[in-house]
Parts: sequence; structure tokens; C-alpha cells
Amino acid sequence: MSIQDEALAALVGNAIAQDKRIGGQAIAVRVADGEVSLKGIVDEADQCELACIVAGGIQGVRCVNTDELRVREVTE
Repeated sequence: MSIQDEALAALVGNAIAQDKRIGGQAIAVRVADGEVSLKGIVDEADQCELACIVAGGIQGVRCVNTDELRVREVTE
């Protein structure tokens, strides 16, 4: 991971953490050549989309992969 990718990962991670709609969710951020991968578990399906939108809004992000971002299963 380059220094630029590390800085981008920090920016994306902070933006997701600061967003009140998705903050507090366990989302890991990896960046390689400007391509962001989000991994973790969120409470609602909407939060996957929001995380993608927030990450994509950061300057320098080329694309966002949310294949490893899952919605928490509800147990009854």
C-alpha cells in the first residue's frame, strides 16, 4: 500500500465514521491504487449503499467495492 493509498484509506474511514447514518458500524477500509474495498457488517441494507456513496465522494477514489460488506442477520 502506497502512502497515497494509506492517506486515502484514512480519509474514507474518517468520512464513514463521521457520517451519523453509518457511523459506529464495523467497516474496514482497504485501498489499492485508488480502488476502495469496504469490509464489515452493517445493521441495515441502506447503510451499505450510504457507505459506498460516502467513500465514492472522497477525492482520489476511483471506485468502491462493497462485495465484503454484509447486513447483520436478524435472529428471532
